[in-house]
Amino acid sequence: MPARPLRSPRLPDEQLDLFAPLVPTVVVASYKGGVGKTAVAVACAERLAWAGLQILLLTCDSQEDARARLGVQPAEPQLARRPYGQGSVTVVGIRGTKAIDLLYRHGPEHLGLGKFDGAVLDTPPEVQGGSLPGVLLITPLDGVDAARNLITMLGRTPQNSEIILVRVGRADAEEWAQNAGAISEAVGRELDFLPGPLPKSTLIEEAHNQGRSVWTLRRSGPTLAFLHGVNTLAQMIWERFTPRRPWPAQLPAVTSAAYVPGWDDEA
Repeated sequence: MPARPLRSPRLPDEQLDLFAPLVPTVVVASYKGGVGKTAVAVACAERLAWAGLQILLLTCDSQEDARARLGVQPAEPQLARRPYGQGSVTVVGIRGTKAIDLLYRHGPEHLGLGKFDGAVLDTPPEVQGGSLPGVLLITPLDGVDAARNLITMLGRTPQNSEIILVRVGRADAEEWAQNAGAISEAVGRELDFLPGPLPKSTLIEEAHNQGRSVWTLRRSGPTLAFLHGVNTLAQMIWERFTPRRPWPAQLPAVTSAAYVPGWDDEA
C-alpha cells in the first residue's frame, strides 16, 4: 500500500506591513554599480547640512566610500561627524539587520547615535536596496542595462515609498523623459523623475577623491549642472524632512581663482 502524505490547513501568508522609518529617510539605490549612488547621496547629505539640518548618513556598502568622500580618515572612529555651518553630517557604516534596527525598530537615539532631522542611506548595488518601506527612493541610472536592472529592483519597492528617477551622464532631455515614462509603465506605478540629467564632472570626481565638499567648488559647466540637479533633489528631501520650513537659498559659489569660459570648461 503506498504511503499517503499528511494534509493540513495552510498557515496564512504573513502580510507585509507598510512601516515607515522612525526618522525621515531618503535611500539612494540602484541594482547596478558605478552609476553615481554615493556621489548623489553624499552631495545631498552635504546640501541638507549646509541648509542647517543634522543628517545621519548611513553607508551600507562594505567599501564605505561615503566616509572617504566626506574626508573621514581610516583611523577615525566608526561614527564620524562633519560640521557644515549650522548643520552637520554624521556618517556611520551599518548594514543588514542593524540598519533595520536603527531605522525601523529602535531609532538612532536608542542606539546612542543622537538626534537627527533625517537619514540618507547609501546602498550597495543589490536588489534589496529599493525594498525599504516609507522612504523617498532616489534611483540613479546611466543607460539601458541600468534601466533593466532598475525595473527589477523597483518591482520590490513598497507602495508607500516614493520614487525619483535620476539619469546620470549625458542624455537628451526629451529622450530621457520618454524613458522615464517607459520605466513607470513597466513597473506599473507613477514615478517622479529629475528632468535634467546629472552630467559627470571631473571636478566633482576630484573633490570626492580628495574628501572635499562639492559645494565649495567653482560652479560652471558640468559641475554647475550636477549641483543644480542635486539642489533640486535636496529641496524635495527638505520638504519631506521639514515640511513647515522654507527651503534656504542656494549657497553662494566659492571662487578661489579666475574662471575663463572656453578655456576652463570641463570635458
